[in-house]
Amino acid sequence: MLRYNELLSGHTSFRIGGPAYYWAEPENIESVLEAVSLAEDKNKRLLVVGKGTNLLVKDEGFDGVIISLAGDFEKIEKGQGGSIKAGAGASVSKLVKYAFEEGLGGCEFLSGIPGSLGGAIFMNAGVRAIDSPDKFEEIKDILTSLEALDLKDKKIKILDRKDVDFGYRHSGLSEKIILGARFSLKKDKKENIRERISAFNKKREWLAKIGFPNAGSIFKNPASNKPAGMLIESCGLKGKRIGGAEISSAHANVIMNVGKATAKDVLSLMDLARIQVKQKFGIDLEPELKIV
Repeated sequence: MLRYNELLSGHTSFRIGGPAYYWAEPENIESVLEAVSLAEDKNKRLLVVGKGTNLLVKDEGFDGVIISLAGDFEKIEKGQGGSIKAGAGASVSKLVKYAFEEGLGGCEFLSGIPGSLGGAIFMNAGVRAIDSPDKFEEIKDILTSLEALDLKDKKIKILDRKDVDFGYRHSGLSEKIILGARFSLKKDKKENIRERISAFNKKREWLAKIGFPNAGSIFKNPASNKPAGMLIESCGLKGKRIGGAEISSAHANVIMNVGKATAKDVLSLMDLARIQVKQKFGIDLEPELKIV
């Protein structure tokens, strides 16, 4: 599916953003290559998005081609042993549910994380471990390989986990389109898996209670003992509002769209938080949110 001048506010959890030159939802690799060729032919930028849960689109929109994987890329299937093969367009929640139904444990930490698997891999999504707050459980820990289209030579490549430059909220895959991945999980009793899913969901209850469109965490945590939310809260910015955007009173590292917020409103709040945290703590906050 290909649509011209598609309004992107309808494709982001923020409900903010102007139009894209072209919006494409390829259902197979042939359609992906067609969208890539279109961007090249029109001399336009190319952007791959998942469910739009970690994305802020500027008010003027995106003058390029946006790819959102669908169809074949949303499939999940069981492989040999405890492996699961999943398309990049599948939701993270679908992987967690599928693994539970198959009695496979190991991906419970992804419970409650919105968005697509492709986006989760690209950002190396993860959370603090339940039993060890100083330890992070990240998607790289369960990933064994991934399939990606190399935008330089237009070839599909299988990359082993060791070939990917994973870091905190980083994968180094900006020159590739993630198509799918294989995950290694372990057989376990369903009641054990359910218990861990519930524990991680409980940790994220606060986010579900916010009640306004948002994109989750705005900034990366500078350090495990200096989370961005704590630093912003220490600057007295909880509840601060600019236009239709407001820093959440529930968690200072979340900005909400409380009333027809524009991208400019959100960016102004981000600038305010960065400036005040820098002045008070000498720390530069780095956006976790992708801005286009």
